[in-house]
Amino acid sequence: MSGKVYIVGAGPGAADLLTLRAASLLQKAEVVLHDDLVSSEILALCPASAEIISVGKRCGQHSRSQEQINALMVWHAGLNKNVVRLKSGDPAVFGRLGEELDALRRANIAFEIVPGITAASAAAASVGITLTDRHAASALMIVTAHNIRGEKLRADGFDPQRTSFAVYMPGPDYNRTARELRESGVPAEMPCVLVSHAGRSSEQRCFTTLMELPRLKVAAPALLIVGEVARQHLQNTGIADTLGDLPTLLKEEHSPRIEHI
Repeated sequence: MSGKVYIVGAGPGAADLLTLRAASLLQKAEVVLHDDLVSSEILALCPASAEIISVGKRCGQHSRSQEQINALMVWHAGLNKNVVRLKSGDPAVFGRLGEELDALRRANIAFEIVPGITAASAAAASVGITLTDRHAASALMIVTAHNIRGEKLRADGFDPQRTSFAVYMPGPDYNRTARELRESGVPAEMPCVLVSHAGRSSEQRCFTTLMELPRLKVAAPALLIVGEVARQHLQNTGIADTLGDLPTLLKEEHSPRIEHI
């Protein structure tokens, strides 16, 4: 008889942003395989008897290969243990969930997916903006600046003027990210918000435009929100009242505006 693997979203890092189900499963876990970005306060919910194993991937430096992670899940579940595969954010958003599900299905291991708050939602909530808006943004496009095929960021089929772009892993080459979004039709003066460590005490927020984005340097992990929705915060903070004012102001004392929480 095999155990079960619970693939759990840890959200942006704060323990009180976990779902009740996620917290309950962590408190009963026998083995926890966690990403590098999962916070210590979340891991503190695990029982002292649990075997906690870091399998993190960060900035291209992997402590474990994906094949090793898959093997660890299958091995521990095969020992009739309840295994929590703890992923930062939401497992289904750029979390290699498909590869892990394939491995579990091949091994006939029972599993359950427990969603978490993804970085785009956490970043937007933290800076006080919406990701969609019936007046300004009728679509939300979630993309990553890094993928296995090296493909460019593209917005085919979307109106770049009425779309919010949530860009995961936008750096460290922000020049490339900005260029590819502009090549997709996003105007250079479009407002953006770059949020590092969203929802944590180390959070950093940078308010700028797509044109000025290459000048920024923030700590990973970061999430970039590009679109008219970003103007909501810029207006509320008094940085700019109109889109036309924004490039001029950003070249002065407000360029780029960085806030530490």
